[in-house]
Amino acid sequence: MARLFWLTVMAAFVAALLLGASWAVAYSTVADVLGSPPPEMGRQSTTLLWQGAPELPGHPRVWRFAFGPTRIPGAPTVRIYVTPLGHLVETQPADLEARVKTLHPLP
Repeated sequence: MARLFWLTVMAAFVAALLLGASWAVAYSTVADVLGSPPPEMGRQSTTLLWQGAPELPGHPRVWRFAFGPTRIPGAPTVRIYVTPLGHLVETQPADLEARVKTLHPLP
């Protein structure tokens, strides 16, 4: 019985490490989209949609990063969808990267 308990604890620990690594990779992708320094994004909410994102075509498993209210012109709220492996799936608004670039003019 003790062996089963420790195997369960170790499996949970490994799952937590994998989840943390997945979040870190996804957050890095979000940071790439927002640029450096990122604009004021307001409150952040992060959700792992393991059952799939019903608002996306194909309902992929994704991390959803939601921000609001933001200082990005024309985008009071922003949602960024990233796969658990760190691939950008979609941004709302769709032209988010272009809007962020207007805040970071090239020298």
